[in-house]
Order: sequence, then C-alpha cells, then structure tokens
Amino acid sequence: MSNVRPDPAPSMVISPEFCYCSPMLKDAIPKPLKILFATPGHLKTVPMGKFCAEALSALGHELLVFDYRATVMDKFRDRLADFSQARVEEKPATNARLRKAIDRFKPDLFLTLFGFDISIESLNYLRTLGIPSACWWINDPFQLPRSLKKAAHYDYLFSNSAGCLDQYKEAGTRQAFFLPTACDPSVHRPVAARPEYACDVCFAGDWSPLRERIIEKLVDHFDVKIFGPWSKKIAPDSKLHRHLKDGFFTPDEMAAMFCSAKVVLNIHTWYGNFDHGVNPRLFEAAGCGAFQVVDWKLEIPSLFDGETEIRCYRNEDELIEIIRQVLADDELRGRVAHAAQLRAHRDHTYRNRMESLLKLVAENPCSPEQTSRPIG
Repeated sequence: MSNVRPDPAPSMVISPEFCYCSPMLKDAIPKPLKILFATPGHLKTVPMGKFCAEALSALGHELLVFDYRATVMDKFRDRLADFSQARVEEKPATNARLRKAIDRFKPDLFLTLFGFDISIESLNYLRTLGIPSACWWINDPFQLPRSLKKAAHYDYLFSNSAGCLDQYKEAGTRQAFFLPTACDPSVHRPVAARPEYACDVCFAGDWSPLRERIIEKLVDHFDVKIFGPWSKKIAPDSKLHRHLKDGFFTPDEMAAMFCSAKVVLNIHTWYGNFDHGVNPRLFEAAGCGAFQVVDWKLEIPSLFDGETEIRCYRNEDELIEIIRQVLADDELRGRVAHAAQLRAHRDHTYRNRMESLLKLVAENPCSPEQTSRPIG
C-alpha cells in the first residue's frame, strides 16, 4: 500500500562527491520522516513531482503531497494587485491552505519542487515552527533571477546548476547544493521501437529560436523528426513542418521516440549563453538506452563518460560531424547507448536524488538562529 497521501483541493572540476550522485551516498540515509512535498501539479510538462513523490514513498517516508496550483480567488486577486502598489502575499488562498496542511500534518521537512507560488509568509511560518524548508529549483541557470527572489528564505536550496551556487550564497541563501535531475527507470527505459518514430535524429522538446536554427541545419543532412508543440511557432512555409509531429507527448511516448531513433539530440535551452547546468533530458534519454548527443556543460563529465556513455558538441559544425560519424557505426551507437542506460539506472534515478537530498539536509542541520529543529 502506498503511503503517499494527496492533499485535497566559469571552469570548474566537479567530483562525484560534489555532484551528490555517487553510489557511496546510499549509506547513512536519515530515518523515516514526515515530509510535506509541494509540487506544481498543474504543469503538464513537469512530471518530476510524481517521480519524486514515488521515490520518497519507496524510501519509506510518510508523505503528504500538496498541489500548489493557484485557486480562482488567487487569480482574481492577482488581477487586482496589478492596480495596486501595496505589497500583498503571493497567492494568499493557496498559501492559507498550505499553512493549514502544515498544522494538520506536522512535517519533519517541507520540500518543494520549484516553489513558484509558495509565499515568503509561508516560509517564515515554517521557520517559526522549527520545520526546515528545502527547494529543488531545476530551471537554472536561465531562470536564476526568478529563483533568487525567494531562495534566501529557504533553509536549503538545491539547483540543477553547479555554476549557480556561488550566486545563491552571495544572495544570502543559507545552504545551496548542486542536485541534477534524473530518470525514472519504470518510465525511462528501453522499449520497443515504433515505425512511425523511426529516424536518424530525434528531437523532443519545446520550440525556441535557437533550436529551430540548429535543426534547420540538420534537416539538410539527416532524416530528422521533431516532437513537440512547434507548429504555431514556426513560419507557415518553414521546411520543418514536414519533420514535425506537433503537440505535447507523454513520458511513455517519449521513451518510444527515443528508442526508435538512431540518435537523440539534446539542446539545452541555454545553449550558447551558459556553459553550466544540466536538463532532465540528459538523464531521460540515457535511461531509455538512447545514443545521445548533447551540448557540452561543465557538469557532464562528472555524470557521464564523454566517450563511452555519451557524446558532447560545442558548436553546430561539431554536432553535424559527430552525427555523421556515429550514423555510420551501428555497433558503436549500441554499445554507448547501453552503457549510458546502465549508468543512468544505477546512479541517476529520482530515488538516488531523494536519498542524496535527505542525506545533505540531515548532515547540514540549520543553525539555532535559522530553523531550530534538525531532522534525521
């Protein structure tokens, strides 16, 4: 029986220890805890909340899942606030409901994914009760300014970018750690290929001008398929329309896409702007046993081997050359893809990440002037 209860209504060298993804971290996990986990359940393209909740439950912790989507009243008040200069609490109805859940559940730890609509007032309330608060922000570095607005009000901040940690600490964040996203082996796994998805190169994700520009170059050289909500973004006469399967897709559909392509292309949203921070696709594609080509980031060498498990490019010319070479070698692609899948399922699962997060919280208790009650 599940114990997850839904609530109503610059250059750096990164060691495995720094990444908190080493198998050594499976020791000394804190005792079972009561965790209030707040997640943005209204975001269809963010399944990590479900993966984290299942991982925490599988680890034996008692979990209350709180969906912090805004209520109708909050949306109405947001419109009124646009006409007022006075500061009001962010999403007051949602946060009032959250504080009631805190009082009722009495958690040992408050954890949120993103924490978009969690108010400063609610974070201060947790502190008065001596309940440690932690946020896992996975949109760095390109949305770092948004995260910094509230980061200092958490006791622990976990980021998908090691390159942002100094900025968090400079902004007053008490304790900041690098914690990349992961895969879920029950979803991100090798599955049967589907003929309609077969191609040389597959890209699955949101549109951006950068991604459009890169893929326009690739379609002149390779059989490319694009999966995602692109049709309203690209020009009516774009040559990409004939390569596009428009619309959102489920994690299971994505696994089939990856397993049907010879090469899976990963383009970080911040490619060309930041050389650090890793996205979920890095681990999802690996977990599916796909041969992945991804733009190079400082953290990747500590997560995957750049020769035997994955391939990285630094510019479009290098990308085209890598794809051309690996398409000519079926045995190489199969060997590298299999190694990536084994590594992802061993070291880069959401269970690994939740173990690491809780271990870091337990080993780095808040000081008395912060939150008074340690966990573990």
